[in-house]
Amino acid sequence: MAQVLSQEEIDALLGGLDEIAPEEEEKPKGPEKEEGDILPYDFKNAASLTRVRFPAFDVINDYFNRGLRTTLSSILRVVVDSTVVPTEVITFKEFLRRVPVPSSIHVLKMEPLRGHVIMIVDSQIVFTIVEIFLGASQFGKIRVEGREFTSIEQRLIKRVVNAILSDLERAWRPIYPVTLQYVRSEINPQFAKVAQDDDTVIVTKYQLELEEITGFITMCIPLTILQPIKPKLQTAFQGEEGTDPQWRQGIIQNLRLTELDFVVPLGRATISGGELLDLDEGDIIQLDTNIDELLLAYVQGLPKFKGTPGVKRGQRAFKVESIITNPDDV
Repeated sequence: MAQVLSQEEIDALLGGLDEIAPEEEEKPKGPEKEEGDILPYDFKNAASLTRVRFPAFDVINDYFNRGLRTTLSSILRVVVDSTVVPTEVITFKEFLRRVPVPSSIHVLKMEPLRGHVIMIVDSQIVFTIVEIFLGASQFGKIRVEGREFTSIEQRLIKRVVNAILSDLERAWRPIYPVTLQYVRSEINPQFAKVAQDDDTVIVTKYQLELEEITGFITMCIPLTILQPIKPKLQTAFQGEEGTDPQWRQGIIQNLRLTELDFVVPLGRATISGGELLDLDEGDIIQLDTNIDELLLAYVQGLPKFKGTPGVKRGQRAFKVESIITNPDDV
C-alpha cells in the first residue's frame, strides 16, 4: 500500500523547493564571453556578411520605382502604389531558398554586360493582374498554392514584364546604358541558375499594392556582372539624363571656330653647305617625292589626311583624297 504524506510533510517539501530555486537561478547557463574572446568567422558565407556599397543603386531604384508605379497604373487601369525595399547582398543559394514555388521567374540578359539577371513576380501579383485583365470585379479569390500558371496567364504577365523592362532601361540610362532582353520564363527556381551557389548577388525588392493585394517584384543581379562598371556604381554623383540642345550647339560652334595648324610637307632634300650658298633664283631642288605621289597633311603635328597640292582661286590648296583614322599606321 502506497504511503500517504501528511500535510506537514507536504509543506516541508514545498519549502525546500523554494529554498533551492533561487540558487538555481543564480547559476549561469553558459560561460560568459569576456572582452577579447575569439569569435568564429564563416568564410563560406563571407559574401553575405560583406556590405557592398553602391550609391548608384539608390538612383536606379528610385527611377525604376517611379516608372514602375506609372506603367502598371496605366496598363492595369487601377491605382498601383510601390515602395523600394532596402537592397540585400546575399549568396545566390540563399536567394533561391527564399523563392516560393510556384513563382513567375524571368531570366533576362543585360547587354552589353555579360551574364543573366532574374526578375521574379510574386504569384499573388500575377493572379491579380490576370484577374484585372479578364475583368474580375473582386481580386485575390484565386488559390495561389498548388498549381502552375496557364498559357494565358503566362502571356499576360509577359506583356507586363516587357513594359517593366522599358522602365528598367530608362532607370539605368543615367548610370550605364543597358539593353534588357527577355530570355525565358521559369516556375521552379532550381531551373533559373544564373550563378553559382556561393556567388554574391544583389537583391532589390519593390513592394506593390494593388487594391487590397500586396506582393513583390524582385530583381536579382550577380555581382560578377557589375564588375566592369563597379566605379560607376560606387559614385554618388550622376549626370543629367538629357542634354541641353543650346549647350551642345554652342560647343560645336566653338569647335568649328578653333584655329589649327595645317601643314603639308612637299618633300625633303639633302644638300651641302656649298650647294646652298651657290643657289640662285630659278634653280631647282630635287625632292624625295614623286609628282604623282599623295602627300601627308598634318593637323597639330598629327597626320590626318592624304591628298594632292594645287591652286584654287589664286590660293594654295590641298585636295583631300583619303582620311587617316589611325596615325600609328603612317
